[in-house]
Amino acid sequence: MWKTTEEFAKWYTDNGLPFQPPIGVEVFLSDDATAFCMYRNEQFQVELYLVHPQPNVPTHEHPGVEVIEVAVTHTAVNLIPVLKSGQSHGTGIKEKANTAGYPLISIQRWHPKLTPTTVAAQWKGKTAGPIHEELIRRFYPDAYIIPGYADVTRKKDELDKC
Repeated sequence: MWKTTEEFAKWYTDNGLPFQPPIGVEVFLSDDATAFCMYRNEQFQVELYLVHPQPNVPTHEHPGVEVIEVAVTHTAVNLIPVLKSGQSHGTGIKEKANTAGYPLISIQRWHPKLTPTTVAAQWKGKTAGPIHEELIRRFYPDAYIIPGYADVTRKKDELDKC
């Protein structure tokens, strides 16, 4: 259907941000945000994040997922350039949330070998806190997770041997 994340993002925003959550849609809570999937079609997904006031959003990556953040205002929809797998982000989210918090739309394309869930669990980098670490552990029980850091691309046993 769509060949790139950018193509999907353009289609999604040009069509008025359609609402098509998956069956069994969940609300995910973390230390810094609450989110749910607004749209999913195969490996393409859109999550709405309600970023909490004064969040602890550290610099991080979403391994295996390309992400385009969408800033929505009352007058426009602004796409932020695609974040490829292996690239990090986070600082701008923290600065924008300030004391009020804000909504953020995350347009995603998941690698074919991954099952789309929430990018809050598809994580590599400093974590937002213990609730966030438990969310990651739920989807990746064998991942390397210590207080303040998680890497779903590594197994906890591999790093314990080092």
